[in-house]
Order: sequence, then structure tokens, then C-alpha cells
Amino acid sequence: MKKEKRFNFNLIGCFFIYLMSGAFLVSCFSIEDIDSRTFPMILCILCMLLATIFLVQILKGKYTNADINMSGTAKALLMAGIILLYIVAINLVGYYIASIVFMPLAMLILGQRNWKIIVGVDVGVILFLYLFFGLLLSMQMPEGILFH
Repeated sequence: MKKEKRFNFNLIGCFFIYLMSGAFLVSCFSIEDIDSRTFPMILCILCMLLATIFLVQILKGKYTNADINMSGTAKALLMAGIILLYIVAINLVGYYIASIVFMPLAMLILGQRNWKIIVGVDVGVILFLYLFFGLLLSMQMPEGILFH
């Protein structure tokens, strides 16, 4: 009796890595300074190389559909939605205000329940980013259209 060959869904992940790495590799050529585009190009090529190794392992049968665990899918989709809202919020209210709201929310979704840690990390990270990027490096962080 012939064993039925099922589609291996790991191939979709492999295809996605090739697609994203290829898109980023093509966009790297729009960076004029060769020194600035070297590192992103190396990362893209490395991702494609690792995806190729993964593809060979899939085709050899090392990874099957049984290896796929969908238990965290809902939490991952919720985080993806929160990240999209965070990006929109940065454009509306600016980086610092959006980050003050995003970090505790993300920490709660990811399972942190200790409010001292949540507030401490939130204040500490925002303060560090402001001091390092805002004051030391004099970088202009996005202010948002509501405060511009």
C-alpha cells in the first residue's frame, strides 16, 4: 500500500524567508553608500543561505508537519496587531508617547504580571532612549502629526 505524501507547511516558512530576504536584498541596492549597504546585504544573503539549509533538511524529511505547534498563534497574532497599532501611534502621537503605552501593553500580553517590573522597564527604557538618542546623539525622534 502506498503512503500518502502530505504537503509540508515548513515550505511556506522557507518561501517567506526567501521572499522577504530577496525583497530586502533588492532594496539594499538603493542605498548609495556602499559601506552602508554592506551589512544589510550580508544579512540578507545569510538569511537566504540558512533558508536553503532548512529547505534541504525539509526535503530530506528531517522536519515534518508534526513539528509544527500552533499553540501560540493567537498570542502572536495579537502581538502583530499591537505592533501595527504601535506603528500608527508613532505617526500620530510620536515615538515617546506611543512607546510609553506600547511597552506595558506588550509586556502584559507576553505574560508579565508584576507591575513594579512593568513600570520600571517602561520608565527605564524610555529614559535610556531619551538620554542616549535624544541628548547624547541629538537624534530627532518622530514627534507625530498631533504634536508637530
